[in-house]
Amino acid sequence: MVSIGADNLRYQTAHASYRVSAGSFFQVNCFLTDELVTIVTQGVSGSTALDLYAGVGLFSAVLNREFDRAIAVESSQTSFADLEYNSPANVKPVCATVENYLKNKAKKLRPDLVVVDPPRSGLGEKVVDGLINLHAPCITYVSCDPATLARDLKQLLAAGYSLEQASNFTGDRNIAGGLTSRSRKM
Repeated sequence: MVSIGADNLRYQTAHASYRVSAGSFFQVNCFLTDELVTIVTQGVSGSTALDLYAGVGLFSAVLNREFDRAIAVESSQTSFADLEYNSPANVKPVCATVENYLKNKAKKLRPDLVVVDPPRSGLGEKVVDGLINLHAPCITYVSCDPATLARDLKQLLAAGYSLEQASNFTGDRNIAGGLTSRSRKM
């Protein structure tokens, strides 16, 4: 349902309902959103999940069911307002850049799962270094740019992670790939 003049829309997926304001990030291919969320969240559980580049909380709103807590990091003020609105009680929304969060706030954090859904520019070297320093046993990387995914994956593989699963989602001209990596025992 769309309301003329409304400053936000409600999206209902098979997993959760989301408020999405004008200017907030949300997966644009609504026909594949349910499948993407299932692939990212199915079969994972634990104490702490970390959702980086969380947008309005597409993944953290579902991860909270299988984890004691989820921490969702988003830098856009508009998306962050929706993230706060959409977050269940055990999801902690954090308004920060991912690079600053990993550098300043996550030093003692040992998440069981990290989900990253960066912009087309990918993670970049500093964020990948920050991820490696978390020593998370599982990282799920959602990407809409195979070139930046390959660049970031090269650094993760060199640090001891291995590719366990890759799933492709085709859109108009972009490809989003869900990637699960597991580290060596630490």
